[in-house]
Amino acid sequence: MTMRDLHNNIAHVTAVAPRTIAGANLASGDIDLVGFNAAEVVAYLGDIDELGGSPVGAAKLEVKLEHADDDGTGSPGAYANVGLADVLGPAAVTGGIVASTTGDNAFLEVGYLGDKRFLRVTLVPTGLTNGGPVAAWVAKGRPRHAPQ
Repeated sequence: MTMRDLHNNIAHVTAVAPRTIAGANLASGDIDLVGFNAAEVVAYLGDIDELGGSPVGAAKLEVKLEHADDDGTGSPGAYANVGLADVLGPAAVTGGIVASTTGDNAFLEVGYLGDKRFLRVTLVPTGLTNGGPVAAWVAKGRPRHAPQ
């Protein structure tokens, strides 16, 4: 394995399977980071009707990130919003919102630095009626045991 070998040192997990987002939040299940020391959360926004070059009204899409400790049984305890110290990328974090955009056809990325075992990703739409395609995944990295 070479120092440039990323392929054997990451594992991808689907957070939000590809689907259409409109008026309701789309949340992931529990994403278990056991065995990994880093994570990158990636959300993909496709061609969303109310966003893009001429956003409609207050239309936007936000990415919310929460984390939780192991409750002692291998399941997550209570989830809490991440803070600025837990992530790489955003200039500010309010209420766990790590990214916000009025654009579409884009990737939103944030690194997770926190020390919790579990993550939950939620895509939060505002002002979307027709909406459009979205997806999100987590790339788990820096494994304790490689290759993955």
